[in-house]
Amino acid sequence: MIGKTREYPIEIMILEAIVRRFPPDDFKKAEFEKKLYRKRAGYKGEKTLDYFLGQIDHSEMVILHDLRIPINSTHFQIDTLIITPYFILIIDSKNYAGTLIFLPEFNQLIRIQNEIEEVFPDPILQTKIQASQLKAFLKKFHITPPPTEYLVAISNTQALIKNPTNDKEVSYRVFRSSNVAFKIPPIYKKHPQSLLSKNDMKKIARLLIKAHEPLVPDPKSMNLPFDKMVKGVQCPSCEVLGMDYHQGKWTCKSCGQKSPDAHIQALRDYFLIYGPSITNKQFRDYLKLNSSSTAKRLLSSM
Repeated sequence: MIGKTREYPIEIMILEAIVRRFPPDDFKKAEFEKKLYRKRAGYKGEKTLDYFLGQIDHSEMVILHDLRIPINSTHFQIDTLIITPYFILIIDSKNYAGTLIFLPEFNQLIRIQNEIEEVFPDPILQTKIQASQLKAFLKKFHITPPPTEYLVAISNTQALIKNPTNDKEVSYRVFRSSNVAFKIPPIYKKHPQSLLSKNDMKKIARLLIKAHEPLVPDPKSMNLPFDKMVKGVQCPSCEVLGMDYHQGKWTCKSCGQKSPDAHIQALRDYFLIYGPSITNKQFRDYLKLNSSSTAKRLLSSM
C-alpha cells in the first residue's frame, strides 16, 4: 500500500512563481531558472521511479514517498521508503544526464556532459547516511529497526553508468529505475526472516508521516528584488503578463485570449512570494485593478 503519496513540492511552486515574476532584465533571473530546472528534473526522476514501483506487488509493503524527518538540529530526507516485514529499503532517485562515473574510493560521482566534468557527492554514501539516521530516529521511539537496505535509482534513460573499478558496492546499490521490479526480490532472499507484523509496519509509517516536516523555503531569505517583481495577471495561453479585466473576464493584450479566472494563478504567485495574506489595496495594485468593489468581489469569490 502507498502510505504517503508524492506531492508536487512547494519549493518548486515558489521557484516557478519567482521565475514568472522576476524582472526580465535582471541577471540574477538565470540563477533561479537554473535552480528551478534542477528541482524539476529531480522531481521528474522521482516520479519515474514511482511509475515503475507502481507495477510491482504492494501487498506486503508500505511505501512512503518524500519524507523529511527532523533529527537533532537538522533534517534528513528520503525520496522513497519501503517498509516490509523483512527489511526497510531506502531508494534515492537521481535524474542526472550524461556519463556517470562512480568512484567509491573517494566518495565521488563524476558527471561528464557536453565535455564538461562535474563532481557530485556520492549518492551511495548519501543513502547510507540516511539509513543510519533513520535507524537512530526509530531507536528514539524504542523501535528496533529491521535490516535497513539502501539503493540508488538512476532515472534518466540517456545516462551512461560506469563503474571503472568494478566495485561490488556500486554494482549492488546502483540500478536503473526501470529495473526496480527485479532489484527488490534478491533483497528478500538476503533477509528471509519476518520481523515486523502489519501493525508494526503501520506504526512505523504513522510515526514517520507524523514527524514529516516539508521544506518550505522563505523567499525573504533569497535576496529577491521585491520592489521590481513583475505585477499583473499572466495569460494562460501566451504567458504574457498584464491582462485587462472587463465585464467579468480577463483579456490578453497580446493574443486576445479571454479567461474568467486567470487571476487565481496571480494570487497564488503573490502568496508564494510575499506571504499568506493580502489586502484589497495590495490585490488591486498587484493585479492592476482600478475598482475596489471589483477587487472585493473577486477576493470574496475565492
